[in-house]
Amino acid sequence: MNDRSPKLNTKTGFFNKIVQPKIVKICIYVSLFLFLVGLLSAVIVAALFGPEGYNIIDNYISDLGSFRFTPAPFILDSIAIITAFFLVPIFLYSYKCLISNTKEVIFDSNNPLSKRVFNIFVAFNIILGLICLLIAAVGLFGIGLFSEDRSTELGLHYMFSIVVFGGLATGALFNGIAILIKKSLYPRILGLYMIIAPPTIAILFVFPPPLVTLPFLEWMMLFAAFLWLIPLAIIILLKLRKD
Repeated sequence: MNDRSPKLNTKTGFFNKIVQPKIVKICIYVSLFLFLVGLLSAVIVAALFGPEGYNIIDNYISDLGSFRFTPAPFILDSIAIITAFFLVPIFLYSYKCLISNTKEVIFDSNNPLSKRVFNIFVAFNIILGLICLLIAAVGLFGIGLFSEDRSTELGLHYMFSIVVFGGLATGALFNGIAILIKKSLYPRILGLYMIIAPPTIAILFVFPPPLVTLPFLEWMMLFAAFLWLIPLAIIILLKLRKD
């Protein structure tokens, strides 16, 4: 018992430090500015100066990290690696906001069983959502580290691409369920969108309809992620300013 307590305190202390308002604010500002501006810059450079002329209909996002399509693949590689680190505190803070009050309800024997079971279901989705989003952050780091030109014979870039998009889609689904059914700082309409749009586009990527290119569907998966990640980040910022 005594051996475990210091470890538990250390983990709790680290969690509390990484989700401090100041740190979360910095992470939101840096990740949004860095990734959005960096991605736009990478597309413009590839479209204007790339040897083949880049466009989102025929080119995957990952092509921005290859000398075959752009003279500056380091832009995508660097923003992916750096943004991955800055996303972690944001995901953890969002988890903290969503999970609040659920433990108290679950372990309070005075609450009706139905209410406790409901909160167990909510907490289950929140925890799964966090795990998926952290996995997505690992995938984002991986696609930057192992770009198309450094994919290796194991196809690591392709594997990490599956990880990042799969993590974002499933993370959106589980968190969306929690947001939709639990009162939180996030509007329920955002939760509904997270349940429907990202998983649907991910399924379309696996089973593409006729006349729609896979590169375009990959870009749509990214845009679908932006449409819930950016509002989520803005809502967190507004909350932090009020606190």
